[in-house]
Amino acid sequence: MDAQAALLRRLLWNVVPAVAVIVSTWVALVGEEGLLRRHEVKQRLLVTEAHATELEAGNALLRRRIRALREDPRLIRREAATRLLLAEPGSTIYRLPPSE
Repeated sequence: MDAQAALLRRLLWNVVPAVAVIVSTWVALVGEEGLLRRHEVKQRLLVTEAHATELEAGNALLRRRIRALREDPRLIRREAATRLLLAEPGSTIYRLPPSE
């Protein structure tokens, strides 16, 4: 009985703490709020922020373009001539072959 008690005591003092350390390390690294998950979320956040910055820059460019089109009627005529091949009466449109 004394040998079994010593074995049980050794088990409690050696194996149980080692298992507790391994489990707590696993949870800290791989758990739902572990370090790996936090790193993944942080990377997605950085990508999303970069995408949002690109979209904001594009929106600012479009706002400037809209403002310019509202304020300068020549730009509207130029866009109509370029995109729709429309011109005012008496104007001439020159089309050049695309350069390669």
